[in-house]
Amino acid sequence: MTITGTVVNGAVVPDAGTDLPEGARMLMTLVEECEEDWPDFTDETFPPDHPMAPYNRAVEMAILKESLESVKNGEVCIPLRQAFEELSKKHGLGPMPPE
Repeated sequence: MTITGTVVNGAVVPDAGTDLPEGARMLMTLVEECEEDWPDFTDETFPPDHPMAPYNRAVEMAILKESLESVKNGEVCIPLRQAFEELSKKHGLGPMPPE
């Protein structure tokens, strides 16, 4: 299995969101040191939400405007504590501390 990834804050983040088993051993090779041909990752190959995608102010502003409209229309509003609890359960972080 070959997995490509990007280093973000010192950790390798798989490009395809691959879930790896906890404790799995890996062998990593920096692209600059790889002898075989590596795919040409140009800016056009990254989806807009990829960490390596170029910053596009127009896209970011459109996302923010859409989000604000959703909030104004009451489409996505949930209490912050509820959001934290859902994230905690989803990622196995344990119970939220009492207020």
